Amino acid sequence: MNDKLRVKIDEENPSIQRIEERCINCGMCSSICQELTGIDSLCRSIDAKTCINCGQCIMNCPVGALKEKYDYKKVLNLLHDTEKIVSISIAPAIRVALSEELNMPVGTSLENVLPSLLRKLGFSYVFDVTFGADVTIMEEASELVDRIRQKKTLPMFTSCCPAWTKYVTLFHKELIPNLSSVKSPIGIMSSLIKSYFKEMNDIKEDIISVVVAPCTAKKSEIIGEDTDYIITTRELSMMIKECNIDVSLTHPSEFDKLLGVGSKKGLLFGKSGGVMGAALNTVHYLLTGVNPKEGTYNIEVQEPVTSKSFKIGDYIINVLIVYGLSNLQKELPNISNYDFIEVMACPEGCVGGGGEPLTSKKEIPLKNPKRIEALNNTIKEYEFCHDNKYVKDLYSSYLLHPLSNKAENLLHTFYEDDK
Repeated sequence: MNDKLRVKIDEENPSIQRIEERCINCGMCSSICQELTGIDSLCRSIDAKTCINCGQCIMNCPVGALKEKYDYKKVLNLLHDTEKIVSISIAPAIRVALSEELNMPVGTSLENVLPSLLRKLGFSYVFDVTFGADVTIMEEASELVDRIRQKKTLPMFTSCCPAWTKYVTLFHKELIPNLSSVKSPIGIMSSLIKSYFKEMNDIKEDIISVVVAPCTAKKSEIIGEDTDYIITTRELSMMIKECNIDVSLTHPSEFDKLLGVGSKKGLLFGKSGGVMGAALNTVHYLLTGVNPKEGTYNIEVQEPVTSKSFKIGDYIINVLIVYGLSNLQKELPNISNYDFIEVMACPEGCVGGGGEPLTSKKEIPLKNPKRIEALNNTIKEYEFCHDNKYVKDLYSSYLLHPLSNKAENLLHTFYEDDK
């Protein structure tokens, strides 16, 4: 097989596998890798060490030769072990895409039935990663305000997308100081499950943390972190089907408290521009002491590159929102013009992630907008991340305040040059 026509998937790749007998060497994976990531797969060796694990090659393989590395069977085995306490946390984009795998109309939200579905599978606790997104914003907005006030390294880049952060450590190590040190919402969730949640509920046994993500790159992110297993949206659908669970017979229920309630702005992490909007709302609160007028920082991204400028208190904050790393590459000469930059690797953000229902390139403009619309239409009790009662309780009873020593130890990370 001529590997020059395809991305090279090493056996050590933590996210992606190739079924050799299916591969027709069409070159589609190499083409989409270059188009979306800007990595020249005809010149570089794309393997476990240089692949950013985004999974867009899976989405665009016409013969199903590329797959995520499945972990759902391991999770099912754990659920059959009655001595194990197994939690599951659901990322925002899952609830508006899983329905497609279950033969429901595109854009159907399963927000209210997901907790019941997951309990039927046998999980001990069911959490919402939207809570982790709220905590991410508390830390990230505080970090941005500190950088602006203290004239520290700017622009600051978001760090939620593991394909993006790996891209930085592989190809642009000079930008490592610009990355926010805050863990992703998934990383934060697992840290809090194994510390805060355990302590508040006086749980002595170990809790296994499983997360459902719209992303294959998250499988590489968990190495060395508190998350035990990442399964994709597709893998969760396989679990539901193999366990013969009928969604139509599943009644609505709520996520478990403490880590189960997230804000509307946190939920919008699932789309491009969502992290930026959530962060700016909280930055506004931190700089002025009052909430912004609703809609002030609602950023509906229509293009892969979007720039905005906002006056918040005494500061002018210039922001950039980019999806597709090849698009970010083009903007790098101009980044000194900005204070805060959101980067997502996948089309329209997490709703277009490599672990979502298989969506061909021509279907993306049809499906992603409906997924985004479903996120926009989801009702949440709290509008802003900083107004979430459960987030306030976390800080008042456990972390003290954003960027505290305890928060730094649990919720922040550091990046190293991967070359």
